Amino acid sequence: MNTLFIGQKIIRLMRIDSTNSHLSQLVSKEKLPEGAVVITRMQERGRGQRGTCWESEAGKNITLSLLLKPNFLKPNEQFNLSKAVAVAVIDFAVNCISLVPRPWSLVPMAVKVKWPNDIYIGNKKVAGILIENSVSRNSLIHSIIGIGINVNQEKFSAELLHPTSLKLISGKEFDLEECFKNICSCIEKRYLQLRNHSKEIDSDYLKNLYRFEELANYHYKGKTIKTKIIGVSKIGKLVLEKEDGEKLECDIKEVV
Repeated sequence: MNTLFIGQKIIRLMRIDSTNSHLSQLVSKEKLPEGAVVITRMQERGRGQRGTCWESEAGKNITLSLLLKPNFLKPNEQFNLSKAVAVAVIDFAVNCISLVPRPWSLVPMAVKVKWPNDIYIGNKKVAGILIENSVSRNSLIHSIIGIGINVNQEKFSAELLHPTSLKLISGKEFDLEECFKNICSCIEKRYLQLRNHSKEIDSDYLKNLYRFEELANYHYKGKTIKTKIIGVSKIGKLVLEKEDGEKLECDIKEVV
């Protein structure tokens, strides 16, 4: 593993209900180093945003949870960690698909973060992130970052909305162990930028925000409105601007 600390301690499991739940239990019982990773071949009840489940075919994808200790962040800055991890997963996905030769006539498919932290290639979801923070009065004590990336899976449940995988996008079978090393490296790079208070994460997150400044219909508090995404607030709320110029700040339960 070509990293300083992320992935230097690895807990490998054949099968588990949820890597986030398992890592949380371990943290409550023993002192684990920052960068410890739980990775499994088969996750049976992976959790996603809004209480959803993360479906993953055994032995085909990356399903892991990572322990970080970002005590340099205040509680009201915790969305900065979400941005750093999302941009890291974008870095990883871009690296993967850029290695695959594509016909010159095809326009490269954009990799974007769909607020708050789903990763899309084109209009299809390739990865999801779930971050669970333990917060004290003045700082974050630790964070458990769950990441699911569709790598080699080719068939998905009909109940899922617009899933895809790196293999479906590229036509290439990926080595999961190499993918694991690469995602650890990408996360560490962005996490160190975050620790050093780099502004690059903010600009890269906004630059790669799905449907940024595109006028579209959104469901907001039970109503359909025409608006566009113009940014994300400091605490992670999505900022929309209506056609009449009115601005709205929405949390994840208010807007679809």
